[in-house]
Amino acid sequence: MRIVYVSADRGIPIFGEKGASIHIQEMMRAFGALGHEVRAVTARRGSGDSPGLSVEEVAQVTAGTERASKERAAMTQARAIEARLLALYREWPFDMIYERYSLWSAAGCRAGTALGVPVITEVNAPLVLEQAAFRTLVCEAEARAIEAEVFARSTALAAVSGQVREYVIRAGGEAARVHVTRNAVDTWNFRPDVPPADLPDVPDGAFVIGFTGSLKMWHGVDTLLDAFRLFREREPRAHLLICGDGPKRGWIEGFVAGAELQKAVTLAGWVDHARLPAMIARMDVATAPYPGSEAHYFSPLKLFEYLAMGRPVVASDIGQTSELLKGSAAAILLPPGDARALAESFAYLERNPEVCGRMAMASAAEGARHDWTDNAARVLALATGASVAA
Repeated sequence: MRIVYVSADRGIPIFGEKGASIHIQEMMRAFGALGHEVRAVTARRGSGDSPGLSVEEVAQVTAGTERASKERAAMTQARAIEARLLALYREWPFDMIYERYSLWSAAGCRAGTALGVPVITEVNAPLVLEQAAFRTLVCEAEARAIEAEVFARSTALAAVSGQVREYVIRAGGEAARVHVTRNAVDTWNFRPDVPPADLPDVPDGAFVIGFTGSLKMWHGVDTLLDAFRLFREREPRAHLLICGDGPKRGWIEGFVAGAELQKAVTLAGWVDHARLPAMIARMDVATAPYPGSEAHYFSPLKLFEYLAMGRPVVASDIGQTSELLKGSAAAILLPPGDARALAESFAYLERNPEVCGRMAMASAAEGARHDWTDNAARVLALATGASVAA
């Protein structure tokens, strides 16, 4: 098949380090690994390159400084992408459009309808609700109209979690066309035999607690720091390795200084995705300490990467993490926001290396079940009308 991957979100460069950027790259590679030709048409290419990935940027539409101007520019950008899809079909007739749902774009659906080509839309979040709650949304009526059009006209919708699927259905997506397709991992690069990174700041013999991801309020880094401080009081070998950056970095640095933990905490900053497996391999325990929330709809990339690396996981008992790992020997699941319980789990695992060993084996077995090529195969089945396993 010939597949066009559409990404109209001006905030997501295809060649970037955001989780969304990694997701796009991995799905393109997965389609290619299954023998299909893939091209991306995007609002933002980003810097850099990757062998085998064909990416075309539609020229950025200039926006003013006011929010309404930016939103209308994004809608204009989406229409330009739609026009490019129609032109591309004449040059390179394609068999399927796969669009990452973005707030201001119905480009894939409109082009697919005009061309009679199936359109699979990947939905990663309730974007209208997110924008209104955490940022600014001026053209709300237009955003909701675009959302309704995309959910109604897509051949099928791939929601990253059950919570997102429920949102799509409430917003007008027909239940039979909305399928859960969790995030995944490249099991060739993330695997248990990857040698650990040599980190001068991490002492030999340290028991390393690890975290990867953006440092934002909804990732629970405040709970993790509280828990690590408690654990470190009883275990001098404890070391915390944080791979990521974001708005809470300054708070973390202040906490570390105030608790006099400078020698016990390594803030690695953003880590190139190709280097991340070695960093995770240096962790004795990997964490996903999400806070409690009724709107927890994430499909955490970090979780699948931890598992594929064969790391024992300590995580909040919430959302997709619970669905995936409840009752599994790979993880200890704890009440969200409970720093003391998190610290006790660290202490238990440090005292019981045989438990860590069993968890590592279970983790690796679970991680091997979630390769990106499995996701790509599911999407292709949706496009062709074949049955899709749950």
